[in-house]
Amino acid sequence: MNDDAVLVRATQALRRHTDHGWVATRESALLRALSAFRPSAPVRGRTAGATGTVDYVVSADVLVAALRQTVAAVPRVAPLTITCSTDDADQLTTVTIEALAAFDEPLLRLAATIRDGTVARLTEILGELAPPADAVAVDVAFTDVTDDPADL
Repeated sequence: MNDDAVLVRATQALRRHTDHGWVATRESALLRALSAFRPSAPVRGRTAGATGTVDYVVSADVLVAALRQTVAAVPRVAPLTITCSTDDADQLTTVTIEALAAFDEPLLRLAATIRDGTVARLTEILGELAPPADAVAVDVAFTDVTDDPADL
């Protein structure tokens, strides 16, 4: 038996072996990993208040959740992935939206509707003073289409 055959047999034996300690702790380890705190990037907002300009920070996860609702409200579209990018000063620079559309829908019209809704929602959340609508690139990509209404 050559070295490769020995290695193959040893690998197969290890794959069949399950450590009983792992079986006992696996579930709690997975639950801890899933519930671990994952910090979200800050995104700066700015609005005019009664006492002047107010600066604040919004979690990128909160922003993505709000944008997901906005995209989901567009008929015949379902959001898949939404990401936000910021610069070194935590100013929003890019929103990328990956979506699913109903088959035979005019994608350019849907993309324009998504962009308009996204810009309005960003202004609502981040304030009318930061960032200006033309300073944030809103990229919409339809990566799949479906003829099943249950997918939308």
